[in-house]
Amino acid sequence: MTKDITNPVLGILGVGYFASYFTSSLRNGGYEGEIYLSPRNTKTAERLSQRHRCLIAKDNQDLIDKSDIVLLSVRPEQLSGLLEALTFRDHQIVITAVAGKTITEHYAAANHLPKTLIRMIPVCSIEAGEGVVPIYPPNPQVEKLANFTGTPISFDSEHDFDLALTTSCMNGWLYEFFGTMTNWLEEKGLPHDKARNVILHNIRGATAYALQKEDQKLADITREIATEGTFTLEGLNLLKKQQGFTAWNQALEHVHKKLTE
Repeated sequence: MTKDITNPVLGILGVGYFASYFTSSLRNGGYEGEIYLSPRNTKTAERLSQRHRCLIAKDNQDLIDKSDIVLLSVRPEQLSGLLEALTFRDHQIVITAVAGKTITEHYAAANHLPKTLIRMIPVCSIEAGEGVVPIYPPNPQVEKLANFTGTPISFDSEHDFDLALTTSCMNGWLYEFFGTMTNWLEEKGLPHDKARNVILHNIRGATAYALQKEDQKLADITREIATEGTFTLEGLNLLKKQQGFTAWNQALEHVHKKLTE
């Protein structure tokens, strides 16, 4: 049973980039529970221990024994090797951040996993307290934990979760896109810091405006702005003509197929 419903003990198996921004987002969001880290990646574990008040477990089984909630944060090809030697308690909650592995595949890879196994893969922006945290299946305790990091959205089917996961990959593409626009401004003579701020705050403003218009379709917001005779419409028409949006859909289709095949 969970010792502290407000701040359960969290153990993280797999200490890499994901664990770094996840622990950072938890602490920045006010999570005060104990966080145990697996010891394998010594340098990263020690850095997170010092920076975010984490504890380093003796080994993976020690981490599981001390935790109420266990987060799996390893690469898909490492999952079987990690789980086959470990024993979990029946009433533990296990969260998996292993991309592309279904709930069924997790159980097939392990000798024993608890009944409560939740998929959850936040995006890196949670380190700034922003971004979506997709969850499947819905679970109040996991949603409460995710609230410290970003905006949890729970899904009733694995199909829907995988669609949300596909769009999470889009973050990396967006930074490349923002960088391209920033470079254009710099090439035209704008200093780097001003170019970067112009682009990022334009994007931030656009998303904030759209979020407050929650009853309005996003395409309708575009039509309100890109009216006849505006430069916005001229640029939009050129993007459509060059199939700029089609390329994004093709990338989403490709990634979704890879994640679910």
